[in-house]
Amino acid sequence: MKAVKLGLIFTIAALITLGLGSAAFAFHGGGVAHCDGCHTIHNSDGGDVVNDSANSQLLVGADPSSACLTCHDSIYMSMSADGSAFTPGGDFYWLSVENKPAHGSTVYGNARGHSIVASDFSLDQDTDLTIAPGGVYTAANMGCNSCHDPHGKIANNTNPDPISVSGSYGGIPAVGSTAGNFRLLGGVGYDGGEGVDGISFDEPAPVARAYPGSRGQWPAETDGNHVDYGSGMSEWCGNCHGNLISGGSISHRHPASDDSHLNGFSTAYNQYVATGELTGTSATSFDRLVPFERGITDRLDLALDYTSTAGPNSNSNVMCLTCHRAHASAFPKALRWEMAEELLADSAFVVDNPNAYYGEAINTRYNEFQRSLCNKCHVQD
Repeated sequence: MKAVKLGLIFTIAALITLGLGSAAFAFHGGGVAHCDGCHTIHNSDGGDVVNDSANSQLLVGADPSSACLTCHDSIYMSMSADGSAFTPGGDFYWLSVENKPAHGSTVYGNARGHSIVASDFSLDQDTDLTIAPGGVYTAANMGCNSCHDPHGKIANNTNPDPISVSGSYGGIPAVGSTAGNFRLLGGVGYDGGEGVDGISFDEPAPVARAYPGSRGQWPAETDGNHVDYGSGMSEWCGNCHGNLISGGSISHRHPASDDSHLNGFSTAYNQYVATGELTGTSATSFDRLVPFERGITDRLDLALDYTSTAGPNSNSNVMCLTCHRAHASAFPKALRWEMAEELLADSAFVVDNPNAYYGEAINTRYNEFQRSLCNKCHVQD
């Protein structure tokens, strides 16, 4: 009987510690996970050496990204074997692929996104860029933990209150607790992984809401099941790429920030369906290949809706992820579509792999004459 009572006490204590919410039982749950999911205390699994690279963090992989991909290569689909990870961030698979586009230049895998170093998965540092464009972060240190804080801290490397819900799905934290950052992205004061390169983030994690999934292959991103972005994405990217977003059009760069409102371009976005087709309406014009920010600044604002098909209004924002994917894509510079061809369907990337546009034939999604998706806002086709 005493053992039963003790068991109940331990169970209740564990529930209170985890915050009682169902989201808190997820592995990360918006905050630090159980330690042995990523670390092996004695570098051993059943007596076998887990990691012989002598990394000082006792990770289950040879480096931080290898540890992450131990689960995220197939369970949560950040890296597939064929480009079929249709999650919003993109697929690190594309980093391992070489291709010759129709316009003749060779595009190596490391030109297709954030070239994370994950030696267990044969992903090496970028061979062309030594530092982050517009910043100082070095290619040799690039990893999943450059952007994501695996320990889930909110700001200044500390949590002001216990985390009771993930910040990714719009959960309301219990009184006296807080929601974690969207996608565990590093908050103010985050050091980019290991305090490398003198990095300290100045901008907080963005406001956004993701569609939920479950253990196993994550649901594919669609126009009706997507991340709904609120605000702060470009500012957060600027923690490492500051010189690329500062100045906007004054520096002859495309504006991308909370101040970069679509204004009159929202009308074009809402009307645009495909090249030569301007029959769209604002209620159904959202295109997952050209997302935008809705201008919502409260990360707990329930107006963010990952199922919404509504297009932008004049106060909506252009952001970095309007044109780029966060991880990697089939196209150079992690772009969401091919920039170097007149017709999107002519891209060798599409011909060679039907997963380039998330399993859809571009001629079917739009039409056979579809040109650059820049035209979604700048109708010139």
